[in-house]
Amino acid sequence: MSKARLARTLIGVGLTLVLSSIGLVPASAASAPVITWDSQIVNGASYLFGEVPSAPTCTATEDGVPVTCTVEGYSAAVGTQVLTATGVASDGVTTTVDTRTYTVTAWRLKGFDRPVKNNVVNKVKAGSTVPLKFRVYQGATKAKSVSVVSSITAQRFDCASLALVGDPVSVTADRKGQRLRYYDGRFHQNWKTPKLSAPLSVTKAKGKKPVRTAACYRIVLTTQDASTLSATFQLR
Repeated sequence: MSKARLARTLIGVGLTLVLSSIGLVPASAASAPVITWDSQIVNGASYLFGEVPSAPTCTATEDGVPVTCTVEGYSAAVGTQVLTATGVASDGVTTTVDTRTYTVTAWRLKGFDRPVKNNVVNKVKAGSTVPLKFRVYQGATKAKSVSVVSSITAQRFDCASLALVGDPVSVTADRKGQRLRYYDGRFHQNWKTPKLSAPLSVTKAKGKKPVRTAACYRIVLTTQDASTLSATFQLR
């Protein structure tokens, strides 16, 4: 090779390197990262609420060199969850994405037991105490700790329009007769129904007996997994 040609070749190589460094000539494409999961969550598996493994992590390499890897989508809430691991190559553009799904199953609630009836309006005397009895199953295991209960509330509503009246009020209190307890194979919570602050209105229809307008309430039990159990009452 002549000296002139060698000089031109060297100049060309040098110019290419300079232009590449400032982005005018494309550099070699980065390799797609290879992702490795660090997780106890098995793809497609089901886990009972409260027994979901901890949040997973991941690692990624590009041609054997470690690069950034992140995991999003972890949740221990009831439902189908999707984990997404993303590995980002050294160029900050090339990525590899890998997903895993898993399902978190809810607890089973049984009740309310007698004397409360489900799917009907329970008619009770205002100011009386209603025993709320129920069971909670975590898989095949019957729960016995009151900690599984998140709340038990009473919400008043209009008996005719069903419109809510005011805010829900907790029926559980740290005093005798109003504490949530577990015995005889089930949870027990007494609901002291409110006394009516004013006489119930009376609707008179010609040829018919007077009809008193009652106050209506909905009791809602919510457990830590967000499962609910409810019953409707009419106070007279």
